[in-house]
Amino acid sequence: MKPYQKHLSLTLLAGSIGVACSVALLAVASAQEAAPLPPPVVAEPKPQPPATPQCEVDLRKAGQMKDKISNVLIRAEHKPESEVAAFLKDAEKRYATGDDLLKAAAEHFKIDQKRLAPLVEHWRHINCKHAAIPGYAVPDAGREATTGETLSPVPVSVFAADVTLHVVLHELGHAVIREFDLMVLGNEETMADAFATHLLTEHFPEHAVSAISARVRSLMIEANEVPRDRWTVRGEHDNDARRAYQIAALAIAADKEKYAGVAEIVGMSKRDIDKACDYGSDIHRAWRRTLSPLMMPAGKVSKEARFRADESTRAFVDAGKPSLASTILSALQRIDWHSQVTVDFVGGSGGAAWSRSKRTVTVNSEYLQRFIAQGVKAEAQVAPGDLDRR
Repeated sequence: MKPYQKHLSLTLLAGSIGVACSVALLAVASAQEAAPLPPPVVAEPKPQPPATPQCEVDLRKAGQMKDKISNVLIRAEHKPESEVAAFLKDAEKRYATGDDLLKAAAEHFKIDQKRLAPLVEHWRHINCKHAAIPGYAVPDAGREATTGETLSPVPVSVFAADVTLHVVLHELGHAVIREFDLMVLGNEETMADAFATHLLTEHFPEHAVSAISARVRSLMIEANEVPRDRWTVRGEHDNDARRAYQIAALAIAADKEKYAGVAEIVGMSKRDIDKACDYGSDIHRAWRRTLSPLMMPAGKVSKEARFRADESTRAFVDAGKPSLASTILSALQRIDWHSQVTVDFVGGSGGAAWSRSKRTVTVNSEYLQRFIAQGVKAEAQVAPGDLDRR
């Protein structure tokens, strides 16, 4: 083969190979176009944890630390409520920071601060209105909404109902003082106790013996939860034993024969009774003169009085004839309020208090449960018949 023929053969061979490769590539491409495309892979969204509710609690502030420590000491550490209240009185003014208050509480109640601090943190949201946060105590206000738990109905207790009647009238005493701008020439808490006792002896004599006796017993039980040498002399409230004695003295001043049993509860001597009749009669006279222009005319009731009770407290306030609810409403309706005033029984933590801004006396079920427990102690101290409603 001549050289030029060999070159031509190689060129033709190369061209044939190129054409064959091109055809093969086109065939592959055509096959790929004909095949359906696989569906795109979309990642499933990962579940996101629920957003943490916004909360404004700042335990660096002594006032907010005070609320949490109160709950921890009473509900977790089971410290006497009267002792806790005395210690925390004006705490937000006496301590610069929440940490200072926490340290002082640990020292006062002899609790290791390293144990108390985590407890307070756990109870951080107990008074909040938002949903529960994992790892923290469920807020009282949101317990039913967040966990499905409903507050158990408060058991019926004659003793607790009697105590509660005096307690509610005490709070109405604050309401009368504030709503009618009465002069406060002494301790307002003592005035409120006197108002409640006077109203019972003067306007509800059929309830007075049982209600006053129960309240005096209740206060003495609380007083005896604290060693006598630690009975406080600080704060606006007198110590519980002193309050019990003053209530008993006013009852004796109203009728020393009828309320002789009340005098026995606090250990009044004949001399004590004679003195109580002397100065107590002046207090009753002062309340009669003060309240006379504030009371509704005979046979009429105030249209501004309201009474409410939720499902957890309804059975408690409706028990008995007459019921606690009807007696409290009757007391409310006897006063000529210039605007609506409400007594509200609710399931929740805390005691009883008058709110001027809401014009409402709120009574919490936790307080009622406390009186029920005291009733068990009282029954162990006296004959069962002594606790029957007279």
